[in-house]
Amino acid sequence: MPYFSRFTKAIIPLASLALIACGEGGTTSEPHLIHQFGGWHREEDRHFRICTVCGEKEEGAHQGGVCEVCAEFKALGLGFIEGGDGAHADFAQEANEWFPKMGKENGFLYDFSTDFGMLNEETLEDYDLVMFLNNLPYVESQRHAFEEYMENGGAWMGFHVCAFTTEASSWSWYHENFLGTGNYRTNTWNPTAERLKVETHDHPATKFLGDSIMSSPNEWYGWENDLRENEDIQILLSLDDSMEDSTFPIGDRVGEIWDSGYWPVAWTNKNYNMIYMNMGHNLMPYNDFEKYSRTFSSEEENEFIIEGMFGIANRR
Repeated sequence: MPYFSRFTKAIIPLASLALIACGEGGTTSEPHLIHQFGGWHREEDRHFRICTVCGEKEEGAHQGGVCEVCAEFKALGLGFIEGGDGAHADFAQEANEWFPKMGKENGFLYDFSTDFGMLNEETLEDYDLVMFLNNLPYVESQRHAFEEYMENGGAWMGFHVCAFTTEASSWSWYHENFLGTGNYRTNTWNPTAERLKVETHDHPATKFLGDSIMSSPNEWYGWENDLRENEDIQILLSLDDSMEDSTFPIGDRVGEIWDSGYWPVAWTNKNYNMIYMNMGHNLMPYNDFEKYSRTFSSEEENEFIIEGMFGIANRR
């Protein structure tokens, strides 16, 4: 069986690796078959990691604080940054500033494309995580490639309008089986920041959160299907009027206010490495498109996103 060294991008037959005392220059001469490296230490122009058995150092040069060699995972964001709904485009623009910054701080790589043609078998092999920022694929071959990617252990995070549809049957695998939502049913307006209930701490995205968090401003969606009745769905965050610190009513424009109720806003399908979260619509009036809020303004919500990314990419 071969041993794959990610650092050297080389495949080394295990038969050629003898039990050796590889502690020369290290802290011990304990024999071991292969190095047992700890995590990467990253600087702006270099990276290194150290074998926990013998102290051997593996290092290399890069630029920008993280590279293909030392990245914890590689993510691909898909969506549009101009045209369409202005607030949805604005979210993608904001995401394309925030995710590279978080990648540099946390050790992952982020690419973005407006081309959903990237959803093909060859391209998807290069990514540990796919993100739908403000759109979804409509071409059958792209949908099929995404389904195959997810069915074979790929990871996905989706935001806000990527779940929107009034014709769930047009892609029933995605809207009914994968997301579980069915059709869009209702929304609040204007975008408002709300207190969210943390439904479980037994998930990487929520394990470090308190029992509730404050969101960034958002337009909140309601769905045709009751996700609480779906045994495949684990709700992670919700708007719940039974919380002591509930911020109901939700919204502030007559006719688009939720006075009470229970509304899931982030969840996972237990059959897949995925998280959908309703966030992704800033407060941006359609008469002037002036930006009054930022989606990544809530530190608690940001923690949910980052820990969730690492969790579903199977790295934490």
